[in-house]
Amino acid sequence: MATESTKTKQSGAEKSLADDPADEAVSEPADQLVTEPADPQDAAYDERDPDAPGTAPGRRGDWKGGAFAVVSAGLGLASLTGTSFSDMLRERKALIGQINGAQGGGSAADQVNAVYGAPWHTAAVVNGIFAVLALVVGGLVLATLSGRPWARGWVKAVALGGVVLGLLGLVVAGGMYFDLLAAQPEVPSSPGG
Repeated sequence: MATESTKTKQSGAEKSLADDPADEAVSEPADQLVTEPADPQDAAYDERDPDAPGTAPGRRGDWKGGAFAVVSAGLGLASLTGTSFSDMLRERKALIGQINGAQGGGSAADQVNAVYGAPWHTAAVVNGIFAVLALVVGGLVLATLSGRPWARGWVKAVALGGVVLGLLGLVVAGGMYFDLLAAQPEVPSSPGG
């Protein structure tokens, strides 16, 4: 037959030692006593147990925020380094410029713009789109997690990194598009003109 203190522990309810008979309180080993820390955020609570006291609701949903934070950081990095998609569009635009130039259309400045300028601006636009996506995704993650103090710190940090990379990517893409980082090649004027 189980003692009353054992029944109490099995049901999950707590009972003070004053309610137990003195001989049962003494006979129970000290390692079986259930103690609670004073602070619910104490490390004694197991974060993996969703039913443990002090475990905030929504902790199991952190993987979604973490996934979107990583996506934001990846998009921000892609906006700075470029992607195979932007390379493909840039090469396509350069090929179209070469084809149009081979047909004898336009001046030398137009041909330089078609072969160099248009592909450069195409890559800038694609990288800018990736930068905007990084800003939007990272900003949404940060806005969603701002009211949740129990959200994991690394999720917020990665999302913030994605936003910062997106901002840098947007600045670089703008500099590329408006020829601030590198001027478009110019055809020298003819010596006789």
